[in-house]
Amino acid sequence: MNAKEAILKIKALFEDMPQEEKPVEEAKQDFAEYQLADGTKVMISSLEIGGEVKLEDGSFAPDGDHQLADGSQISVLDGKITEIEAAEKPEADVPEVEVEAKDKKMEEMAAEFAAKISELNGLIEALNAKVSSIEDKSKQGFSQVVDLIEEVTKMPQADPIEKPQSFKFEATKDIKFERLNKYRHAILNSKN
Repeated sequence: MNAKEAILKIKALFEDMPQEEKPVEEAKQDFAEYQLADGTKVMISSLEIGGEVKLEDGSFAPDGDHQLADGSQISVLDGKITEIEAAEKPEADVPEVEVEAKDKKMEEMAAEFAAKISELNGLIEALNAKVSSIEDKSKQGFSQVVDLIEEVTKMPQADPIEKPQSFKFEATKDIKFERLNKYRHAILNSKN
């Protein structure tokens, strides 16, 4: 692989920058224990349409209508809830003033929640814009780095500096140099 192929591979890596996706884990179903009107205990995954109903031994509840101990009634088909009828509760006598006060309080809370939600939506939009600009800048920076590296690879390469053809050693008239040269010759001649 030459330098240009390596650069093209690096460039391809930074072009899309895919996000890693984590695998979704299947949620465990937690069953809550309920008692039927006749005293039979059943396990229900969630008390809503589509929730599973199992008997204590783990088998699915038989098809049909079953009344729970609290008075509500569920219809089961193939082990799943198909219909729920809530127990009838007697209406309590609540003064009209309390009802109006609760309604007013609920309206105030709804207005507060709406204001908070709109504020948070504005913050989310601002953060998304910042993230987008940062991503654009990083992509632009990576493309500039890749372009620079490509330009560097296109530049001609010079041969290394050649060794000089003639190297002349000029002896100095220094006495110290002459003495060292004599010692050197003496040592070289003594080995032979």
